[in-house]
Amino acid sequence: MEIFNIVELALSGLRKRLDENNIMLVQGQQGYCEPAQFTFAGGAESGDINEFFRSLNLVAPWDYKEFLLRHNGARLFEHPQYGGGIELFSLDEIRRYYVSYDYISMIPNGWYPIGSDNGDMLFIDSNQCHDRTSNYLYWTEMLFVDSAIEIEMNFERWLERILICNGAHFWDWKRETSESYYRYVKGCVDNYNT
Repeated sequence: MEIFNIVELALSGLRKRLDENNIMLVQGQQGYCEPAQFTFAGGAESGDINEFFRSLNLVAPWDYKEFLLRHNGARLFEHPQYGGGIELFSLDEIRRYYVSYDYISMIPNGWYPIGSDNGDMLFIDSNQCHDRTSNYLYWTEMLFVDSAIEIEMNFERWLERILICNGAHFWDWKRETSESYYRYVKGCVDNYNT
């Protein structure tokens, strides 16, 4: 069986959908459509990536390294006027959060942040980075690691799915019932009407 580089394939597929300004129209819940812009930094050097993780005594999984080699940071699904979207951190940003902001003292041993969305954080648990089939990603709301959500996948599968799902937090869908969905929608409509 041939093994594919899903990071490369997902990014290649995304580029086919972007216009000349790296923008595409995405559809969200209830048929809401808006433009989304994508910004990618240049790649990091392999030696710099290895030294970075060695210096912090952390493990970087193969698929995440593949992303960093192509893009040492990115912004996904950012509104061209209003901002927001998902930020995937550069190595410098990981160091800033992990060391300078002292996340090291607030998160489990071996975890490190690789991205955020409106204050919510995406983490890799380097203790679980054994091979390509390892599930090592966690999502926290506002750094509340006690209630972290195990995403049950690796980075390449997460990246592919976040692109397919137009930036929606697909990992929350399995916990969403019809009842909770309509209660949420009703709350949004009630807030809108007041």
